[in-house]
Amino acid sequence: MIKSVFKNLGALEPFEIKNSYITLCLGAPSTFVYLEIMKYYNPEIILPFYGNIIFSILFLIIGILPSFKSKFILEHYGWFVFGVTMAFQHYLTYAIYLNNFSLDILLVTYVFIFGSVLLLSNRILVLIYSATETIHLAYAVYLNDINTVYKTAILLSAIAIFMCSFWMMNIFIRYRKETEALNENLEDTVKQRTNDLEIRAKELLDKNRDLEEFAYVVSHDLKRPLRNIYTLTDWLSDDEDEQLNGKALKSLQQIKSQVTQMDLLVEGILNYSLQAESDQAVKEINVHTLVKRIVNSISKEHISISLEKKLPRLVFNELQMQQVFLNLLQNAIKHTDKEQIEITINYEVSKHNHTFFIKDNGPGIPAKYHKKIFELFQKLKVETDGEAIGIGLALVKKIIERNEGEISLESSEGNGATFIFTLPK
Repeated sequence: MIKSVFKNLGALEPFEIKNSYITLCLGAPSTFVYLEIMKYYNPEIILPFYGNIIFSILFLIIGILPSFKSKFILEHYGWFVFGVTMAFQHYLTYAIYLNNFSLDILLVTYVFIFGSVLLLSNRILVLIYSATETIHLAYAVYLNDINTVYKTAILLSAIAIFMCSFWMMNIFIRYRKETEALNENLEDTVKQRTNDLEIRAKELLDKNRDLEEFAYVVSHDLKRPLRNIYTLTDWLSDDEDEQLNGKALKSLQQIKSQVTQMDLLVEGILNYSLQAESDQAVKEINVHTLVKRIVNSISKEHISISLEKKLPRLVFNELQMQQVFLNLLQNAIKHTDKEQIEITINYEVSKHNHTFFIKDNGPGIPAKYHKKIFELFQKLKVETDGEAIGIGLALVKKIIERNEGEISLESSEGNGATFIFTLPK
């Protein structure tokens, strides 16, 4: 119990240790110089026991103690500061008595009292310091032959300095405690929010797992009956024994078309929802070679795709890069109104970004639809050929933005379209 109290009294905050360290290191030469100046202008002054030298050295030693990073010193540094300041204060009080309460020594004593109280910043230590110094000073006054008025003035001025210092110290301690309380509240708030975020992150992780499971179910359990329906309608259409009229055959074809559309939707949702699985599988890829491979696979007599510049090598997910170019090129091909399709792929590099341009000679897209086409399941035309499901451009946008890039469209009705996407270097 006593050991704990002793340790708490001597404990200082890191900033208080630093403040004491600086003060004592500066005070060591200042004390010596000031007392030497006093001796120079007042040769009769008495400084017993070479106090100006001894205490200057002590201040310096105590000042540099924290530099050793000793746990014991740091935990009890307040006691070291208290001991050296109180010793010097009582030395000055003794010097006052020997010098018959000379004004220059008295002034040094008062200044040191004021500074010491602020430096200690611990109420109990300050009370001990004040009480012992008051008793010592009163005893010195009692022993001296100076007149009563002078004695009273000395004691009252010392008490006033103690009270002023103590008042200022209380303000500082109160402010420090308020700051500590605010910091504790802030730490509690941060911890609470961190916990909330961790809980939220876990919930999102669980939901993502549920979505992955759902996507798995969709890919395996829904696609099978869809394909069975398609196969059955195909059998019925080809079965010559079944006497089906034209209307029935048309209905079967519509069923097959809708099943095909549903199968594409399921596949598109699966690709879109599971896109994050391969986010981390990145490597350096030759974009030019990859795009050339895509171009060769989709080029036909009426489809002309040209690369204006050599495309760069990038550290990226190869499958994702393939999906970006394939979807953009297929989009240009599907939605053309020209017999001869012309597509150009261009590239620019800047200090921070790689920029790619895919331009077509299609019908163009009105400005009011420039954002809509990047939304999931959004199509500008309802009467499509059955292969457009409104996922391709949404998937492209998702890939680009997940890799900290941007995608935009420059187009006007009747003037073709240019898709522009940037990726950071």
